Parts: sequence; structure tokens; C-alpha cells
Amino acid sequence: MFINQVNDKIALKLPTQSDAEPLLELIDEDRQYLGKWLPWVKLLVAMSDERAFLQDGAEKMAQGNFWFAVILVDGEVAGMLDLHGFNQTHHRCQIGYWLGSRFQGQGVMTICVAALEKIAFEELNMNRLELMADKHNQKSRSVAERRDFHLDGILNQYAFYNGAYRDMALYSKLRQK
Repeated sequence: MFINQVNDKIALKLPTQSDAEPLLELIDEDRQYLGKWLPWVKLLVAMSDERAFLQDGAEKMAQGNFWFAVILVDGEVAGMLDLHGFNQTHHRCQIGYWLGSRFQGQGVMTICVAALEKIAFEELNMNRLELMADKHNQKSRSVAERRDFHLDGILNQYAFYNGAYRDMALYSKLRQK
């Protein structure tokens, strides 16, 4: 099993079916908060939904067009992060992430995104990483800014979820030559 020990408290591990229960419990803990920013939350309500997501992710990862990991804090499941939207021709992809509220405010996601950048640039040969966050999701936007992503712009009414069109902030980071 792949485990990347990021520091003495934080590790990234490839998801397995045994992660379905703790992940769903964490989503259930923060369902209202996470659902405010992440439209997929309303689709993951049963253990079978979470298991199907993990299976689908593993299959996509095997095909080379997706990468994901469970975030562990002191050995406890704390959230997830991924690389998706791969464009192998142009060597770019997008970052996605979420973290349980009890793990927020400790720099966990900023540290994990730094590790993810290294994986994307050094192991997966990406040249450009993109990160998109709801214009009003300041916590998510702050992660991008702390990791020195460039704000490329605000995409007006780019996404539709929770019954409204949402403006999205598009950030990018290029591999350092």
C-alpha cells in the first residue's frame, strides 16, 4: 500500500475500500458545510456510494487520467485530494480537495497541496496545475494563495450548484524549470 509520509503528523495514502466508512462518516459530520462548496456531497449518502466512488477512482487512476489520495492526520482519515481533468497533450490537470472541519486551520491542506504539486510535476510530468474554487470559498482560495498559485481570473457564472450560478476563481501554477 502506498503511503507518503508528508511530515510527522500528515500522510497521504492511496484509497482502498476500507477507507469508505471513515470517509463517509467524515462527510456526514460536515455534510452541510461541505455541501455549500462541493456539489458532489449530496450524491454520496450511502456506503455503496462511497465504495463506488473509490472503485471508480481506482479504475481511472489505473488508466492514468486521475490520481487521488486519502489525507491522514495522526493516522486518522481527515479528507481527500486529487488530480483530475488530465490533458496529457498539454501536460496539465486540476487539483481538487476537501478536509473535515476539525482538521482545518492547522495548515494540513496547504502541506498536502505542496506534496501533491511535487507528485504532479515530478512523477506525472505535468507542466501546469489548475485549482478552481468558488469565489466566496475563502478557505479554499487561501490554500491556493499560500501555495503561490496565480489568480488567473474570476469565471462569472461558471458553475451551477445549490440552485444558483456560481462565480469561480481560477488559479494556476507552472512547473519551475
